[in-house]
Order: sequence, then structure tokens, then C-alpha cells
Amino acid sequence: MIRQETYQRIADTFGTGLGVAEWEGEFYPRYSNLRKIPDEFKVVILTNLIIREEIYQPVIREVYRLETKYKNKRIKQSTIYEKAINNIVERDNLILHY
Repeated sequence: MIRQETYQRIADTFGTGLGVAEWEGEFYPRYSNLRKIPDEFKVVILTNLIIREEIYQPVIREVYRLETKYKNKRIKQSTIYEKAINNIVERDNLILHY
């Protein structure tokens, strides 16, 4: 939890409320086949991963670059996130700690 003053300062700075949720339990509670997981859920899982690995900013920049590159193609959002994560990991020689 954060103090009310900090919350208000951040909300005023970014013009929106602040909410941070940490996933508890298994990532795939209802899905036995990983291919059947909805794309939005995969994006949430990948976002949680890049936040925990502290590579959020470069990955989001890479996501934006890839979205502009592939904007006329039919590519799922989770595929773009996976490609951006792989590009940043390879570029910076990082090791992810799942």
C-alpha cells in the first residue's frame, strides 16, 4: 500500500489513478492448453513479467516500434509483446528469472 499523499501526487502527475495488482496463484488456472488462452490474458502475463524483470521501459518502446512496423498486418498483440521481449533480451544479453 502507498500513502494517500503519494497516490495523489502520482495521480496528478499522470492525470489518472494508480493501480497495481500482483497476480497470485497459477498463471493458467482454467486452461489446460496454452494455445487456448485469450490474447488479452497473455498480454497481462507478459506485462507482469517485464515489470518484475525491470525491463518495462525498453520493452514498451520496442512494442511501439513493432506496432508501427506491422500496423497493416494482422498480428496478435501477444505476439508483438513476445517479439519485443526477445529483441530486448537478445540486444542487452539479459537472463530472465521467470
